[in-house]
Amino acid sequence: MKKYFGFCLILLFQGFTGFIFIGFSQVPSPGKAPAKPILLTNATLHAGNGKTIEKGCILISKGKIHGLGPADNTQKLRDKAPDAEIIDLNGKHIYPGFILVNTTLGLNEIDAVRATVDKSETGTENPNAHALSAYNTDSDLIPTIRSNGILLAQITPAGNRVRGLSSVVQLDAWNWEDAVVKKGDGLHISWPSKYRLSGWWAEPGQGVESNKEAGKETEALESLFSDGQVYAKTGNNSVNTRLEALKSAFTGETRVYFHAFYPADILAALQFAKRFALPRIALVTDYKVAKVLDMVAERNVPLIIKRIHSLPSNPEDGIYANMEICKTLWDKGILFTLDYEGDMEVMGSRNLGFMAGALVRFGLSKEQALQLITDNAARILGIEKDFGTLEAGKDATLFVSEGDALDMKTQAITRAWVQGRPISLESKQTALYEKFKKMLEEGR
Repeated sequence: MKKYFGFCLILLFQGFTGFIFIGFSQVPSPGKAPAKPILLTNATLHAGNGKTIEKGCILISKGKIHGLGPADNTQKLRDKAPDAEIIDLNGKHIYPGFILVNTTLGLNEIDAVRATVDKSETGTENPNAHALSAYNTDSDLIPTIRSNGILLAQITPAGNRVRGLSSVVQLDAWNWEDAVVKKGDGLHISWPSKYRLSGWWAEPGQGVESNKEAGKETEALESLFSDGQVYAKTGNNSVNTRLEALKSAFTGETRVYFHAFYPADILAALQFAKRFALPRIALVTDYKVAKVLDMVAERNVPLIIKRIHSLPSNPEDGIYANMEICKTLWDKGILFTLDYEGDMEVMGSRNLGFMAGALVRFGLSKEQALQLITDNAARILGIEKDFGTLEAGKDATLFVSEGDALDMKTQAITRAWVQGRPISLESKQTALYEKFKKMLEEGR
């Protein structure tokens, strides 16, 4: 993948021989590690694992959470770091950084400008394609997303059949090398569906129809993995980069994500994973998984539920089907998280927290909804040792909100840290706000 540098766009219009350059505002520089520890006091701690601490305190030192607890722990933490800068948060709320999974953030800047879109490779079998190599830390969209509490993301390639490898990044870095948290965390496969919707979004057809190419596509996938399995077992003097990339899927080092939605496709993907003895898999799916939940639960397969703020794909299904499935999954003890995949997904993904908060209307508590996009996401991505919850020993990747961070009416994020570094919450949007605020103050 070629990297897109977001300094300027060159738009070439038909019938016009010149170029138009559109300048981009400067993305804030990454934060610097503080010279001394920071002690946050007098805040409600939302741990991300269902627990809360009223009037809590938390000590940040050398990029880590060195201690936390209720108010009576404050003096102990002061003694632990006598030179700490003390910040009284006056009843505000502290949350672990939200984690955005299955996203093309940093790969897709402006949907309508092809030169800024680098989210997929050509061809249909690209197991060795690393989305990370195209990740643009200078994207103007990243600051707008982290200002809503999203501090980590799984950068995932798009495309057909074997999409390639995703990686987990933190959202405050000079370049992708600095950003990476877990390289090659997952291999993504768009399962060849037996069905497809007829028509298109502007002119829907008569519903679901058979996909005549599904058989051939599945055979090609079987052939690729058969070759990969032999390659992994026998080894070769010459390196095949495509098959080499499949090795970690067979060992379990890399989780295989099957993007499958219809029940028949989900079952086929699970059978495929069993046949090739893939030790770590997950499903990217939607509410239609309800019809095969027993098999999903039996195999302990974690799920990524596709954007719940969307209408059901089958017109006969209830309008809230995408939300109602989440309570069912929680009650069955199935590990799952939420993504924002779909139209305008990158700019819209700033609403991840609000989307999770909407599930309170459908039976989850606020802390359970928070857990979906913090602890659950970290566990699925395999980064739970360092991220996902507020716990001593984990990376200090967290933020402060004046109100409930899952409610757009009260959320107001005032501070954030990534791996212990205070980060800027400025963006193009805040710059525009200040610009026109000043205009109004001057009476123009």
